[in-house]
Amino acid sequence: MAKQEQVITVKMAAPFCILLGVMLLLQVIGVYVSNSFLASGGIKGYWILSRLVLPFLLVFLLAIPLKSLYFSKPIINRQNLIMMGVFTGLILCLFVYLQFFAADYLSHYRNGRSVEALREAGKFDRFLIFTASTIIGWEIIHRGFLLGGGQYCLTKHYKLDPTAAAIIMTVIVCIFEVLFHIKKPIYEAIGMIVASPLLSYLTIKTRSLWPALTFHLLIELAFGFSAFYYSFY
Repeated sequence: MAKQEQVITVKMAAPFCILLGVMLLLQVIGVYVSNSFLASGGIKGYWILSRLVLPFLLVFLLAIPLKSLYFSKPIINRQNLIMMGVFTGLILCLFVYLQFFAADYLSHYRNGRSVEALREAGKFDRFLIFTASTIIGWEIIHRGFLLGGGQYCLTKHYKLDPTAAAIIMTVIVCIFEVLFHIKKPIYEAIGMIVASPLLSYLTIKTRSLWPALTFHLLIELAFGFSAFYYSFY
């Protein structure tokens, strides 16, 4: 009987462990191997394969319903609108910080070149293309497949309370996102400790990843504009 219970436990744990392992592998390969191709304007199709096609195939094989992955339209109510207003205010504060107080941070990305030279070279335009090809997939894989799929596995197979499952997956997604910002300036890793749970919370409350994706794109736009197009220093 004990052996049978152990087999059942393994079967229950397998979908969740497979989901985490595959998502981690896809991100490691994508960020640390293919990033050089993306930065040089090379092959971008890898991101479609690694952050969309393969995850969809995975959730199909694990029998995770698509409705649990936060691809639906957001729930708009008074509480969520207030929360989105707060997010908008935080992004405006970030933009002010980047414009007036982040010279050392932005210099890391300017590589000693002036903003005028970067603007004339079209660096901001290339940054927008790069961002569109990566951030969309980044949010879908983290706030969709990982957050939503992990919550489903924890509630379905581990019989956890939905609130507990949401907290656990929010922490795991945060660890994933902080991990992949460590090789960047420390400000970004610290920022993700705050931004990642907020974006996950917004996704859970609105039952949709699209608001979080929109705000993430706005954050990147504020950074790219300040770093490569215009700033007060």
